[in-house]
Amino acid sequence: MKQYISAFSLALIISFGILIYTGIYFDIPREKLEKKYALGPSAFLMLNDGSRIHYRDEGANDESIILMLHGFNGSLFNFESLVSLLKSHHRVITIDLPGFGLTGSIPKSSYTFETYFEVITALSNHLNIEEFSIVGNSMGGGIAWRYALKYPEIVSNVILLSSSGFEDTYQKKELNREDDQRPIVWRLMSSTVMRFFLSYYTPKFFATQGLKTSVFDQSLATKELAHQFHELTLLEGSRKAILSRISNQRGGNEDIKFPKEFKMRALIIHGKEDKIIPFESSLNLAGYFKNPVVKIYDNIGHLPMIEDPEKVANDVNLFLKEEI
Repeated sequence: MKQYISAFSLALIISFGILIYTGIYFDIPREKLEKKYALGPSAFLMLNDGSRIHYRDEGANDESIILMLHGFNGSLFNFESLVSLLKSHHRVITIDLPGFGLTGSIPKSSYTFETYFEVITALSNHLNIEEFSIVGNSMGGGIAWRYALKYPEIVSNVILLSSSGFEDTYQKKELNREDDQRPIVWRLMSSTVMRFFLSYYTPKFFATQGLKTSVFDQSLATKELAHQFHELTLLEGSRKAILSRISNQRGGNEDIKFPKEFKMRALIIHGKEDKIIPFESSLNLAGYFKNPVVKIYDNIGHLPMIEDPEKVANDVNLFLKEEI
């Protein structure tokens, strides 16, 4: 019996060792990932603090400019299908926010809302854009509506795709998700010890499981898309930057001030089957805008621009034409 127990224990230790070993990845050099992904319209903006911001500027209609912000652990590539449907009628600008995509880590290691605001403003100034509609998914949505609050003279419309909200009394009571509904890696990042471990241990199944949690139609959680998420996370310095974001400003107990006469037009889209942020969060957020257009999509999860880009593009076009 002792021999069986010893053999089982040894097998368990070996299996655990293999699991750990196969999940440890070295950083991928920036040059290698840029050669693979910085194609076509990709460009980089160098800021005075040394930050190198990856962005794309597509389309040619300067009368209708849209700036898009991706979610946590995402990139501007999340919008590729949507951009292809919108750029014939709009000028569409997408950004890899600091900490993510091909922008990756930045010298000052600050990943707060203020840092994101500075990047958005710097890019719009660089492109000589005085006014634009801002689009945001998930974390990017939270950045988008906060930016609109701070700079209402620049933002003409707000378009939110499964956006993050903020913790008012309603959120705290009604919108808490069970931990087992979130991606595994998100749960692990809540621990300080695990955050250090995750700066080295980044198995591919984290990306696969996170993507499967994010979409309703599981056929969309392809190996290719999961591989892209995984590779971009491995950009040199990005893992520490992403984990640093967890410790930075996240909007938990902010004193949000929506002006009573806030006249910003808003299109709010949310997937009814979203397991990351419940759609009720957007219904709650809509109450702070004047006459918002709210669309709750059936059979859509947390990434509507990937899950049904045609439907999103149609609603965006109608909204911007004021036909809804």
